[in-house]
Amino acid sequence: MMSAMGLTEPPLAPPRFEDFYRAQYEPMLRLAYLLTGSRTAAEDIVQDSFLRVQPRYGALDAPVAYLRKTVTNASYSWHRRRQREQAYQPDPPEDVVPEHDEMWDALAQLAPRRRAALVLRYYLDLSEADIAAVLGCRPGTVKSLTHRGLADLKEVLER
Repeated sequence: MMSAMGLTEPPLAPPRFEDFYRAQYEPMLRLAYLLTGSRTAAEDIVQDSFLRVQPRYGALDAPVAYLRKTVTNASYSWHRRRQREQAYQPDPPEDVVPEHDEMWDALAQLAPRRRAALVLRYYLDLSEADIAAVLGCRPGTVKSLTHRGLADLKEVLER
């Protein structure tokens, strides 16, 4: 744009990182919680994800999408670590059973990628293309993950 003196105005700067953090913290915390089922893990994942995004923030074209992908990938890593840890831990006492609603119990039984596809599709209402970008796969794979995830979810709920 030209100003009254004939000088061009500088382009608009992206929002400050602090404003980005405030606006995206809660949505990313919900996403991480839905992907992990653990509030503590979700908080850690989101904090770590913001720390990873911060150095690149000014250069990102789509910082929200980049952050969402970072949170999703960190959730996958959390599941992998958790599976390795559980392989070496004794079973908890039988009288200690945490309370969950039926849908969460069913979602928790799905494979992490199928769970992520369902959460991103039906909780965040993302398109197949956006989900594909987050999961690092093709839109056709997202369709497959969603279809199979819904079939698995139905099977679990009918038991």
